[in-house]
Amino acid sequence: MNAPLFSDAQLLPGGPAFVTEAGGLVEVALWRTDDLGRRFVPLLRRSGLADPVRLYGVWFVEPRRGFVCGETADGDGVLLRTDDGGLSWEAVVDLGDQARNIPLTQVVFADDRHGFVVGAGEAFWRTTDGGRRWQRIVVEGLAAYGVFLLDGTGRGWVLSQQIGDDYSILGTQHFLTLDAGATFVPLGDRLDGEPLRVDVSACAFWDERQGVLCGPDGLLLRTEDGARHWDRRASGIGGDLNFLVPLPGGRAWTLGVGGALLRTDDAGRSWRRVPSGVTDELNAAAFADPDRGFVVGNEGTALWTADGGRTFGRSVFG
Repeated sequence: MNAPLFSDAQLLPGGPAFVTEAGGLVEVALWRTDDLGRRFVPLLRRSGLADPVRLYGVWFVEPRRGFVCGETADGDGVLLRTDDGGLSWEAVVDLGDQARNIPLTQVVFADDRHGFVVGAGEAFWRTTDGGRRWQRIVVEGLAAYGVFLLDGTGRGWVLSQQIGDDYSILGTQHFLTLDAGATFVPLGDRLDGEPLRVDVSACAFWDERQGVLCGPDGLLLRTEDGARHWDRRASGIGGDLNFLVPLPGGRAWTLGVGGALLRTDDAGRSWRRVPSGVTDELNAAAFADPDRGFVVGNEGTALWTADGGRTFGRSVFG
């Protein structure tokens, strides 16, 4: 029996939250929870779609209007939209042939009008009308792998990585936008006095200056100048870290291989291990505050906590 592979999570302020499934071999592609992960109900079934999809990203602008992105069985990028809370979905046609053979790995909005879709370093799109029309963005040197936006400010960062034919990382830097993607400025990130050249899984920021990023082999880096310079922080683990959840007050969670779960309460200066009780890889999480939230991952793993990770309960699906 195939187990779900949970890939992304998003929590709307005050709820609900949503989780995508990327394996493509189970019936439900998108789940919803109204109690911070204790129970999930199906929101999008693959049998209702023209093509089976693997979903990698989800973003709801509000409870009725949302988007999911991923790829078809043929490897073409797909972006779906709902305007009725998930009762019905339609493909966004603007991307068309532009997304052929390009998996779409992230969809994210700065506000109710401005949003982005990321195509795994191959392409990058922007909307200024709430997702009805999308325009491809071309910026010299920008190969987008991820976007992080400060809510409602128009300010954000795009993670760009240049990758060689042998999949080695040739360069890593962030591009800053102050106007919700109308313009971008390369920041020339540096680490130990040299141009940044590391593989990055996720980045997150608390404000215009303080941020963190995570990646393979327990990588954790921290910035105090808005991504221009980074310093290494100890994670205490050797496995990959996949996801970051920033919270107010300099708090955050990161998670990854082997059930690894870490927490910071000082804006990424130090991290402490929180036992998850599982060994399956963790891929995504959503937290309402430092104590209440859930984590999801491979093999159908889904756990919720209401006490900051001191205890976890198994989520129920159905």
